[in-house]
Order: sequence, then structure tokens, then C-alpha cells
Amino acid sequence: MDPITHGLVGIALSTFSGHSMQLNDPVFLGCTLGAMLPDIDIVAHLKGRLNYLLNHRGASHSLIALTGMALGLGSALYLVFPSTSWWTVVIWTLLGTMSHSILDLLNSFGAELLWPFSRKKITFDMIMLTDPIVSCLFLGSSMISLYSPDLSRSSALMAFFLSILYLGNRHIGRLKTRDRLMAVYALKEKDQVKVLPAMYHPFAWNFILFQGDTVRFGIIRNQTPSICRVLPKIDKDNPSVSNALEGTLAELFCQFTPYYHIIAHDSDSEECNVEFLDLRYWTKGDFLYTGNVFLNQDGEISHEIFHPLPNQEGILLSY
Repeated sequence: MDPITHGLVGIALSTFSGHSMQLNDPVFLGCTLGAMLPDIDIVAHLKGRLNYLLNHRGASHSLIALTGMALGLGSALYLVFPSTSWWTVVIWTLLGTMSHSILDLLNSFGAELLWPFSRKKITFDMIMLTDPIVSCLFLGSSMISLYSPDLSRSSALMAFFLSILYLGNRHIGRLKTRDRLMAVYALKEKDQVKVLPAMYHPFAWNFILFQGDTVRFGIIRNQTPSICRVLPKIDKDNPSVSNALEGTLAELFCQFTPYYHIIAHDSDSEECNVEFLDLRYWTKGDFLYTGNVFLNQDGEISHEIFHPLPNQEGILLSY
């Protein structure tokens, strides 16, 4: 979720404390700033986009870090504005930081909530990276709270209630979409289809079909599915694929996405190209995140490239 929506959710949460929206109120500041603070990992961008992608929603979004941030920010606010007890400020700041990762679990990027015990990004695959419905609901709540403070708690409660209804409807819609895809493509097992939120379309879904020797990626709008890409099934017995899985790029994709695909492009030339695809995001006729592992005649990795954007120069990985 984007930082603005996180902040708006933090503002809505703070209204339940009984404190007003004032810049000298430590509870309001703690809950609001705490809801945005985990995205401090944006500083990883200083070392390049690849470093940012690998570290975003990592340690800073874990339960340990969220608690530490709440203690640090809450204590600092208490020292500056000692009008409220330290415990009260820290608790409401903690609610703000926790709301951040809870929201981030709802989209396909997920968050490493259990770091350092697990580097797996947990995700519920329900909404886009920035969901206009959720954002508008909490923006409306904040506007009402600003102009009519007496209605702040009621408006926040309504925003949360409608958001929960919306998310429930999204969940039901995803299950219905899965069932429809199973019927259309004659799939017998539920694990043969994965339904993901579309990147830029709040009322559409992406899907991945595992059937026979192919993996198909598509988009379904208005209950009408269309296939965007047909991929060969991963051949783990292929020596080129096995060798590529030993490299840095494979480790990167394993950490970065639960939905990655591998294709070996064998040729008569001295070099073999093994392509890695992140199947979560589709934009401009291609997958958003891709990579290539190049193997020499002996099957050894010569170099690896990660592409953080389609049709742009990739990043050469150190090896």
C-alpha cells in the first residue's frame, strides 16, 4: 500500500483514542507517523533499485521491527509532548506500525512479517499495490474528522467497516473467479489455478493456470478470461535449468516472489539463456520483473541480469 493510504489509516485509528487531530498531540502523531514509518526502508534506494526491491517490506515490516519502531517513536514523542502517559503513546504508536504491515499483507508483494525467523513474504493476494477504494474511504474519513471533529470516530468506524466489507467482497470475488476459470478451462484441482489482483485494474484479476505441459498467464475482466502468455512447464530435469537454479538470480527470485517461472532457451550457439519471470505483475505486454542467466558451453554461469522494468537495460549481478 502507498504511504499516503498508510497515513490515512493511522489517522483513522488515532480517533478511537479520544485524542484530537492536533500536531502537538503525541497519540495522534504516534499513530499516524507510526503507520508510515516502516516504509523508511526506501533509503535502500540509495544503493540502487535492485537493493530496494530486495529489502523493501523486509526487516522493517517484521513484528520485531514494528515493536521496536513503536518503542522508539513513542518514547521520542513522549519526551517532546509529555502531556500523555508513555504507555498510552507507545501503545497507540504500536497500533499504527502494526496497521502498516497488515495492509501490506493484502497485496501480492507481501511483507516479511516473521523476519528474521523466515524471509518468506506473506501475502493474501487480495488487492492492488494501491487500492483506490480503500484509499478513498480513509481519505473521506480524514476529511470528515478535520472539518467535523465530533464525527471523527464515527467516520473512522464507517471507513473500517466499509473496507472490511469491500475486502470480504474481494475475497468472495476471487473464489468465484477461481471456480469460473476451473469451469472454463476444465481444471479438476483447485491448486491448478492461482488468482492474483491485477496491477492497475481494481475490478480485474490476473490468473495463472497449471495444466499439462503449459503454464498460462491471463487476465479476466467482466468474467471474460483472456490468455496473455503461454509458457512451457518448468523442466527441472534440464541441466541448464538445474545449473541456473544454483546462481544468484535464482536466490533473488526465490526470496522476491512466490510465483516465479523458469524457461531454458537452448540454442546452437555457445551460450544458453535461462529466463526467470515473476508472474505476479503484468504491464505493457510483459511481466514487470524478469531476469536472465547465461551459461557457457560447460553449463557454468557466465553472467546474470535482473530486469526491474520491461524493455529497459537490466542490472548485471555480481557473481
